[in-house]
Amino acid sequence: MKTYKIGLIGFGFIGKVHANAYHSIPYCYNNPEIQATVSAVLRPHPAQDQALLQALDIPLCTSDEEEFWTHDLDCIDICSPNSFHYEQAIKAIEKNLPIYCEKPLTRDIEDARRLAKLTDEKNLITHTAFTYRYIHASRIAKEILDAGMLGEIYHFRSQFFHSSYLDPNRPISWRLQQSVAGGGALTDLGIHFLDLIRYLLGEVDWLQCQTRTFIDSRPLDQGESKRAEVNVDDWALCTLGMQEGGIGSLEVSRVSGGAGNVAFLEIYGSRGSLKIDLTKGDQVQFFDAAKNQWISGIPLVEKHSGKYYDPALWPSSKQSLGQFMDAHIATIVDFLNIVDGKKKATADFKEAVAAQELLHSAYCSAKQGAERVTIHA
Repeated sequence: MKTYKIGLIGFGFIGKVHANAYHSIPYCYNNPEIQATVSAVLRPHPAQDQALLQALDIPLCTSDEEEFWTHDLDCIDICSPNSFHYEQAIKAIEKNLPIYCEKPLTRDIEDARRLAKLTDEKNLITHTAFTYRYIHASRIAKEILDAGMLGEIYHFRSQFFHSSYLDPNRPISWRLQQSVAGGGALTDLGIHFLDLIRYLLGEVDWLQCQTRTFIDSRPLDQGESKRAEVNVDDWALCTLGMQEGGIGSLEVSRVSGGAGNVAFLEIYGSRGSLKIDLTKGDQVQFFDAAKNQWISGIPLVEKHSGKYYDPALWPSSKQSLGQFMDAHIATIVDFLNIVDGKKKATADFKEAVAAQELLHSAYCSAKQGAERVTIHA
């Protein structure tokens, strides 16, 4: 069994999550068929987090790009702020290395399109951290929809709420700056659900969007009186019309006080309805209209293909590190299986661009007063 050597770019919160995911594979899976180790980390301040780097057995942490890129690496994992993704991915492409990248793929749509084109031309393996695709509830829902159990899709609604930026005195960060992040709540949270809606229901025909920024300035640092402008959205609401019929909504917020972590999707069709709570990994409810009965749980998919729902991809309950970590581990294991030739890519850069096209169109709509924007597939 080959152990893949990962070059990790960025070691902020999400970079640490990815590093821990690679390190945890032998713990989370009995007799894993794939192994990986983070061999090098590229970050601006390599002297930080030494205890964690040692605990994760990472031999090299550097700010020297030449040292990083000449290191012996099999794959690149990009966890840096959004505005850096493009140039870092280009360097990986030049070295013909498989790329795993956080979402969104880039800060702006033109760069995302270029990356998808370049990696496709070079036939490079790519994968995007669309972790919500990998939650049990999403895969079970996909099996149900693929089996036609809902009939004709009529309408749907989804919400993704955090309260992470409710405090107006929380200092400014790169996620609150258009020049680095490319957008706010819709970019940070909404991209997950734009991808998930496509994954479950197919292509979007048109959309309309409105956004709001409720806290328009924040302290430069904790306790400072000087403030910086916030120029990204705190909240967004999209209406989406699907190519295969059906209409629905996506609402996202990072200022939802008291809501906790809300992430749900409800789909209503001619033969039944579906409710999935993505904060609870396997909570799926199906309403059978013919029987006038709600059914819950994993047994819903036992008689179907198993094309999408693979329980072996997810750590068992005894080996779980919590749903957030488990989702990242499952997504990374899927990437490694693709690199190892065990399966085909399903969340590659083409899929990342398709979701980002929706994100781009949503912001265009918001700038035009929620005007309807047609999506060109």
